[in-house]
Amino acid sequence: MAKRNVLLIGWRPEAVRALHTLGAEVTCVLSAGEDHEREGVLDDAHVVPVRNPADTESTLAGLQRSGVSPAAFDVVCSQYEFTLVNASVLGGPLAPHRPEDALLLRDKDLQKRRIRAAGIPVADSALVVRPGDLAAFDQPRGVLKPLAESGTRGVQAWRSPAERAGLAREFDVAAGPWLAEEWIDGPELHLDGIVRDGRVLFISVGRYLDNVLAIRQGGIVATVVQHPSVCEKLYDRCRELAESCMAALRHRDGVFHLEVFENGDRLVFGECGGRIPGGSFDEMIRRQHGVDLHDEWARAVLELDSAAVPEVADGWYGDLFLATGPGVLRSCPGEAEILAQPGVRHVVLRARLGDTLSDAAAASNVNAGSAVVEGIDEHDAADRIRRLASWFSAEAVLTPA
Repeated sequence: MAKRNVLLIGWRPEAVRALHTLGAEVTCVLSAGEDHEREGVLDDAHVVPVRNPADTESTLAGLQRSGVSPAAFDVVCSQYEFTLVNASVLGGPLAPHRPEDALLLRDKDLQKRRIRAAGIPVADSALVVRPGDLAAFDQPRGVLKPLAESGTRGVQAWRSPAERAGLAREFDVAAGPWLAEEWIDGPELHLDGIVRDGRVLFISVGRYLDNVLAIRQGGIVATVVQHPSVCEKLYDRCRELAESCMAALRHRDGVFHLEVFENGDRLVFGECGGRIPGGSFDEMIRRQHGVDLHDEWARAVLELDSAAVPEVADGWYGDLFLATGPGVLRSCPGEAEILAQPGVRHVVLRARLGDTLSDAAAASNVNAGSAVVEGIDEHDAADRIRRLASWFSAEAVLTPA
C-alpha cells in the first residue's frame, strides 16, 4: 500500500509499531516525561513533546512550536483512552471519530444515556453535581464514580442508604460532576473485539475471577478467557449485545473493550471503551484466539481490511495483574522466575527496584506488572492464577515510602 502519514495523539509504542508494520509514517504527540521512552521507536523528527497530550491547548501549542499542522496528515488518531477526544477535536474530518462520538466512548453519563435509549439493559444512574443529587438518588446500594476516569480510580461504593447519606455529606464538589449508579449483582465479564462497518467481526469473552471493584476487599484483578468451543451460547449472546452497543455508541470501526454483568438470565451493560484492553489482555487474546488487536486497530485507522482469522488454542488462557502492597519496592521475583511458575506463558514487569508503588486496592490499574497463564480448563487456569498472585505478593519486599 502507499505509505500513510499518521499523527498519533498519546504515546503508545505498540500502536506505533503496528502502524509502522503496515507501512505508515508516524508522528506522535507525547508528554515530555515520556520522551525518553520513544528511543529506538521514533526519532526526534517524529515526536512532539507537550505538557499534556490529552489537553487541546497544550497539544496545539506543541504542534505549532514544532511547525506541525494536523492538516498535513492523512489521519489523526489515538490508541489511548484519555487522548481519544483530543484526537477527534484536532483531527476533525481526518479523525476516525467525530468529537461527539468520541465522547460516547469516554463519558460514562453520555454513554449510559445512549445505551438506555437503545433499550439495552443498564444500571439506573444519575448525574451528581451537588450533595443533594446523591442524597436524592434512591438506590439502597450503588457506586459513585468519576465521569471519565479508568481502572476504578475514584470509585466509591455504598451498601445502605445510611452509607449513601455519608457519601453525600463528604461529597467533593470540586472533583465533580460524578455519576451515581445502581449496584448490579452478578459476575463481571469483559468483551474485547473488532468492529468494522458497524459489524462485530471478532469477539473474545473473558470472566473476571473477582469483580473488579472487589480489589477494595482484597480481590485480585485477573481473568480467564471463556473457551469459544465450550461456551458457544455465551459467545452468541455477547456478540449480539456487543453489536447493539456498538450501534448505540456509534463506534463503527476499530477495537473495543466492553464490560458487562451477568445478572440472572440477562447481560447488563457496564461501560465501554474504543481501545485495546489493559494489562497483558492483548497477549492473552493473541494466544487464545490467534488475533492481534494492535494490528486490527492499525488496519481500521489506515482503512485497510481486517486480517483477523481466529485460530483458537486448545488450552484456557488468563491474565493476572501482579499486585503488591504500597511502598518502595526493594525486591521481587524477576521475569525468569515468574515464567518458571506453573502455566505462566508471558510476563511483563513494569515496576523497577526503588520505585514507589501505590496500594493496589486503590485502582485496578495499579500493579507491578502482568502475566498470562495457561491451564487445561477454566478451573485449572483460575487456580494457577490465584496461586501466582499469592506467591508474587508474598515474595515482594517493600518498605514504607
